[in-house]
Amino acid sequence: MNISSIQEKIKLINYNSLTTVSPTGKDNFYQNLSTSLYNLLDLDFICIYTYDQSHKQLLLVAQTNDSFEAFSNKIADPHNKYWNAIIDNQPFMKIVEEDNVFSSANTEETTIAVPIQPSCGPAGIIVLGIDSKQGLAEELLITIKVELERSFTVVNEVIQSKQNEEKYQTLYDITSTFLVLNNKTEIYTEIISSIRRIYPDYTFYLLLAQDHDETLGLPIRAIEFSDDSTKLASSQAFLKAEIQIENRIQKKNTCIYAPLKGHQGVYGVLQIIIPMIIDFPEEEIAFIRKFANTAGKAIESTILYQNSKHLVSDLQLINDLTHQLNSNLDLTEITRLVRDQIIKICKPSEIGFIYKKQEMAHHFEAIGGSTAFFETLEGRMVMRTFVSDILKRKEAIFLGEFTSKDAYFPYHSVMALPMINAGEVNGVVIVLHQDSYAFSFDEFKLLQSIIRHSTLAFVNTILKEQLQKAASTDYLTQLNSRNYLDEKIIQHMKSGEMGTLILFDIDNFKLVNDTYGHYIGDEVIKQVATIMKSNIESRDVAARWGGEELAIYLPNTEINEGVQLARKINTQVESFTEPRVTLSAGVSSWTKASDDSAKNFFVRTDKALYDAKNYGKNCVVKYSIEEQEEDNLHA
Repeated sequence: MNISSIQEKIKLINYNSLTTVSPTGKDNFYQNLSTSLYNLLDLDFICIYTYDQSHKQLLLVAQTNDSFEAFSNKIADPHNKYWNAIIDNQPFMKIVEEDNVFSSANTEETTIAVPIQPSCGPAGIIVLGIDSKQGLAEELLITIKVELERSFTVVNEVIQSKQNEEKYQTLYDITSTFLVLNNKTEIYTEIISSIRRIYPDYTFYLLLAQDHDETLGLPIRAIEFSDDSTKLASSQAFLKAEIQIENRIQKKNTCIYAPLKGHQGVYGVLQIIIPMIIDFPEEEIAFIRKFANTAGKAIESTILYQNSKHLVSDLQLINDLTHQLNSNLDLTEITRLVRDQIIKICKPSEIGFIYKKQEMAHHFEAIGGSTAFFETLEGRMVMRTFVSDILKRKEAIFLGEFTSKDAYFPYHSVMALPMINAGEVNGVVIVLHQDSYAFSFDEFKLLQSIIRHSTLAFVNTILKEQLQKAASTDYLTQLNSRNYLDEKIIQHMKSGEMGTLILFDIDNFKLVNDTYGHYIGDEVIKQVATIMKSNIESRDVAARWGGEELAIYLPNTEINEGVQLARKINTQVESFTEPRVTLSAGVSSWTKASDDSAKNFFVRTDKALYDAKNYGKNCVVKYSIEEQEEDNLHA
């Protein structure tokens, strides 16, 4: 058979082999090709190798005679001095240089190696075992090389096209799935399961910059941020938003770090661990880049969706809270309202509402609604620390790992939120938790907004109560005013069962003023007021009746108890005032069973005081409603 005929048959073999190519594999193609060439050329053996770029080795993909396995292993040994020459399409035996075909340098050798360099896909080598007497013409070797390079190119394009189609179909399916998911947990789960389907032999981690639920059981870790961590490939991938590849020699694996990049930022890194040191093909890198970008956009979309839901919810919460704060609530109700919202949002261990006392520019104290911790010495120290910091900075404080000089301080998470009105810090809300990093940044921002919206209500209500207190308080004695006392008595006579009123008058008070001066006279009144306040309960109302006259109203107290209290106060005043003074006292009472009025009640008490003065002063006189009615009958 002449060379021309053989060349045509080789082309036909090549064509027929191509018809057996399956999009799912090359095995039949290589085997059919090797068998056909073996039979046509009457070879002793034929071996076909392809170069695996990832593992940097030659792979035997077809052979016709197992007895030449030792030779095959020798060719594929990376320590063989000819191995790189074959891979780089360079001569290692005798070569017809102009055609780049390898042939034996020794006429007794029976092997010829033909390097195959297709324009698409991995290189290959055809090793032919030939009877040395028969040999092969260089034209045939050239034909084998050209035709096989052409067919290898076609096969690789078909297989690569199919693989790309499958991968990008997977990517399309993943994208479609992502579009219907709006929960971060579902997104993370889909990312991991999808990449596992594509690369089942690899290990994966999501290195996230966002908060995540550690109870999900997913391979999720927080990405490291520190001075040293910036040198890590994972941190570089995140910071530069570019894929990083790391060959870890000691662990004998290769890591790919692909940034999860959206339109607005990078949300983490997909870590792919290949259990060997390999050179990852560029087309695979490109696919992983697209996959990671798709995943990043899905995470971003979910975050934006959840943030928008949170924002709507937060705005609704703030709107509802603002409406309630504007409904003329007192300070206790406002504090309870804000406290309940804080507890609902972040479940703190302690809450302190710290407010500035208007009469003292730099003195802050815990008001009602604060937890008991802020009444302790330790709580007051914490309060002073954070109030001082906020007064200097006029900014909120957000700490996830607070360390105190006090080794026993049990709280690590801190939010201190200033109440700023007209550029001035009027108060501070301090929120504590025993766990580290117990509060999220979103919770911190929401509480900032709540405190900003509630500050004006706090300021106005406290100012209103202070004005009311000023209006109902006697400036000199800090006792209640006459008007306040009258209102309380009238209110109680409508709802209570009984009550007793004591009127005191400082005996010979004009003489005190004339002898010692009005300043000392004022001091005497304040001394009497102090003694009165020290002898009454919180429900009782002490007031300055007018001038040197003082009063105490005792709700739900009968007249004789009032007389005893009046005598006790008289005794203490006589013993402890300086200069020494005495009191005259009149006592009267009312009961629900009697037909009485506030006016009559005041008149009776005033008459009792008048009688005490007439009886010689420094005494207590009572005058009951029964006595008043009897006097009216005899009048």
